[in-house]
Amino acid sequence: MLALERQKRIIEQIEKEESVKVIELSKAFDVTEETIRRDLEKLEKQGILKRTYGGAVLETSNGKEAEDTPFNTRVKQNITGKQKIALAVASLLKDNEVVMLDPSTTCLEIAKRIDKEKHLTVITNSISVLSELSNHEALNILSTGGTLRKRSLSLIGPTAKDNIRNYYADKAVISCKGADLHRGLMDTNELEIEIKKAMISCAKEIILAIDSTKIEKKSMYKLMELKEVDYIVVDAPLSEEWVRYCKDNTIQAIICE
Repeated sequence: MLALERQKRIIEQIEKEESVKVIELSKAFDVTEETIRRDLEKLEKQGILKRTYGGAVLETSNGKEAEDTPFNTRVKQNITGKQKIALAVASLLKDNEVVMLDPSTTCLEIAKRIDKEKHLTVITNSISVLSELSNHEALNILSTGGTLRKRSLSLIGPTAKDNIRNYYADKAVISCKGADLHRGLMDTNELEIEIKKAMISCAKEIILAIDSTKIEKKSMYKLMELKEVDYIVVDAPLSEEWVRYCKDNTIQAIICE
């Protein structure tokens, strides 16, 4: 196995487990512990991880919103704004539609506000959304399957991505860590972005549901161009530049003050 491929797999493992051990990686890749230490040193220089005694942990402090805050912490942040957004998005979902929900805390709030009498098919890779919707008898709920990423309570990996591509959705509802007019939509985790991209590719319409703290914020990985979105649902007024951009690109902006 080439060094680049090995390092990619180390990144995938540390993003899922949040920490790795040199001795375990050495056995898994059938290379010396010194080789693994060199890999970890290189990845540390790239800002991906932080070396520790006998291993490494996920880097969470590079200053570009790279911190991948645990789900149970994020779910308590800006609750009022997310609730306003959730009400607006829930009203956009029509009877008999197929809807994809990403594993964001905003989509969890949306799940809480879906009309229990509304007949929808909901496809999601969010453990929290699956749990929230489990008692809705009118809903048809599909899990993507995949590998559990504990930090975000999301299902990721090839199984999840391949399963999503077997479906066609009327709407995909996504959130992100940063949205910029020039750089587009950005997020912090490459593995989760792959799942969101799969959802986007299978949906007729894209709803971007973000609270105002994400506007003009940068993050590590690019998800998509902003102009590809059909709706932006946000909890505060947009700047004139944003309003003009939405108008020029036929994006419907819904402000939930």
